[in-house]
Amino acid sequence: MARPAQPSRSSAGPLRLRSALVRTLTTLDREIEHGLGHTVLSPEEIHDIHRDMRRLASGLSVWARLVPARQRESVQELSRRVRRLARLVGRVRDRDVTTALLTPEGPATVRSEELRLWHEFLGRLREDTHTGRELLRAFLRTERQGGLFDRAKGLVDLGPRGDATRGLHKILAEERRRHQGRVRKAHRKAQRDPTSRRLHRLRIRIRQWRHLATLEVAARSTTNRPPPPSWRRLQARLGKLHDLDVALATVPEDLSDSGPALRLREKRRKLRRSLRASLERIASAPEKATARAQLRGAP
Repeated sequence: MARPAQPSRSSAGPLRLRSALVRTLTTLDREIEHGLGHTVLSPEEIHDIHRDMRRLASGLSVWARLVPARQRESVQELSRRVRRLARLVGRVRDRDVTTALLTPEGPATVRSEELRLWHEFLGRLREDTHTGRELLRAFLRTERQGGLFDRAKGLVDLGPRGDATRGLHKILAEERRRHQGRVRKAHRKAQRDPTSRRLHRLRIRIRQWRHLATLEVAARSTTNRPPPPSWRRLQARLGKLHDLDVALATVPEDLSDSGPALRLREKRRKLRRSLRASLERIASAPEKATARAQLRGAP
């Protein structure tokens, strides 16, 4: 394997990016090791693993464009493999959130027969959730023992190309324009017709923009800052709406008019109405919103 390049002024940005990737890998490996040491992966552990896997996949997709051509496909394939694993973790995370949302809060206010049917449904859902979590544990253990993260560390330790610093500036600038363009397009579509699909797509685009900004900050190759608080809050609220959409889609047809389902549907209706107003207020140009936040000194 090629020896890691020695730090130099000309390669400072790529090496800082590499250090950030190593930190993410180390954290992720520790999270998985800790989680596998428990009988059951907790929702919090699954959330952390899911977040760091997405960050790692985003970073590897950029790193693949900085290494010599002979190693590029290996890094790209590794990024795709981590993304697939992240999707699996995400499905288990979604089921955890769905189960929590569908669990009635407080004393029962529905008919006893309806409540019985609802709890039978929840029992089946919890069994499915437990099965999914056990399958995820087995998959994570297999990937870890199979050397996925060791291989990732080896590929990240590769020295970047000699022109990587200039290449990194160009790559990040191109990616920033691409991501901000996607956010702008998704925002316009969601404003025009805020369907669940379009709102979910906007949430994904904002999240991708944030991941890229995190890489830029890590590499210190730009003065660009992460999306301003208004966009981060919008992403969080869009995430809550998506969780409600997924939960309600899980409810069987014979319980769709039950008390718990109706309460969730009303909660979703209020959130959608609030989000529609937020979409009208928020700046539609991501790059202008970021520039204004910088002038105000926002983080």
